[in-house]
Amino acid sequence: MRMRGSWATILLLAGTASSLSGCGSDAEGMVDSSTGGSGLWNAGGSTGGSDIDGDPGTGGANTGGSTGGEATGGLPIDGRATGGVDETEATGGMTATGGAMVTGGTAATGGARATGGATDTGGAAATGGATATGGAATTGGATTTGGATATGGTTPTGGAGSDGSGGSAGTSSSSCLDGITDYTSNGPFDTTTKRSGSVNLWIPQVPAGCRVPMVHYSNGTSATCSFYSASLTRLASHGFLTLCYENPNTGAGRYGIEAFETALEEYPDLADYKFGSIGHSQGGMASLVTLQYAEAQWGDSGVYAGLAVEPASGYGENPSEPWQTIYGKITSPVFMFSGLGTDTLVPQSWVQQAFDALDDSIEAYFWTKAGANHISTVNQDANEVSISWFRWKLLGDQDACRYFQSIPTADDTWAVEDMQNEVACD
Repeated sequence: MRMRGSWATILLLAGTASSLSGCGSDAEGMVDSSTGGSGLWNAGGSTGGSDIDGDPGTGGANTGGSTGGEATGGLPIDGRATGGVDETEATGGMTATGGAMVTGGTAATGGARATGGATDTGGAAATGGATATGGAATTGGATTTGGATATGGTTPTGGAGSDGSGGSAGTSSSSCLDGITDYTSNGPFDTTTKRSGSVNLWIPQVPAGCRVPMVHYSNGTSATCSFYSASLTRLASHGFLTLCYENPNTGAGRYGIEAFETALEEYPDLADYKFGSIGHSQGGMASLVTLQYAEAQWGDSGVYAGLAVEPASGYGENPSEPWQTIYGKITSPVFMFSGLGTDTLVPQSWVQQAFDALDDSIEAYFWTKAGANHISTVNQDANEVSISWFRWKLLGDQDACRYFQSIPTADDTWAVEDMQNEVACD
């Protein structure tokens, strides 16, 4: 059953215009004020630009300039704009440095997942009450020492089941993340950055043997991953292996899958089969598409959750199927939010379309944030909810659940616009 007016979900797109004026040199080249150009953020309005689906525009998305980085005129709820969308961001891309990460195997502390009752090859049995879920044996020639510390990496094969029950993850591989209760500031872990091809990685320096969830962030149109660095760093500092595929158009969703594959290949002893997908604007659409693609690729071996920040569904590089069709296939929990009448680029009514496209059977939340525009929300409002959401849904953290559900009550700038199949905290 869907309910309105209590509390709701997230994903993202990207920054430009005057709200980026405080970003120093990163703001160069972010405002397209040319005539005949295409831009979601055309300052001053463009004449004869392209609308969202490529038809000739008549006047530009900004009718009368920009105020605080927001277009005054917005994008109609059918996803068509007179002027088009160009979410340009800071010049240059993510330059990763360092990148060494935890090596030496995965620790099974207090309940390692044994699929089908199998023991690790090499004769080492998982300890702590293994849960048999799917019949897949672990590979990699792992041996255990001192209480199931597998070396060489474990890769689930076949169709291993998800940890725990009721959609929450088990605690065996991510116990090093237990006890974190501050969800509004950076977490306790140092981070390093690395670039592998087009994939930027923010790597948490967790204890050796700790397995952690992955979270991929899909950027908005023409933005770079560096624009979201505050959010990416915060996620990693809380123990999430955080990924961002560098591409100016992310809507097709396939880049997030490539990023997950890269992390699993390069960090087999760190990356757990727990997939968080977040994105902004065009990337908000991508976050939902990536979420569904991940469900299809890894199936019951994974735990999944999506967060769409002001998703611009149907804009930019679209997936192979209509976005409505893909959204309707999602089976995992989804959270999205929009500005409360203050995002003139991707208004609340457009985000409502995304929520309405979800299947009625899944757990989903749609909130609004008073005062949220399309640019500053990226590293501000999204950070208020992302940690508690992903800890609840990927780690089964009930304290995070209670915190998340209390936000609209404790902070009257947040409001529940719509929700369905809400889940109570334990």
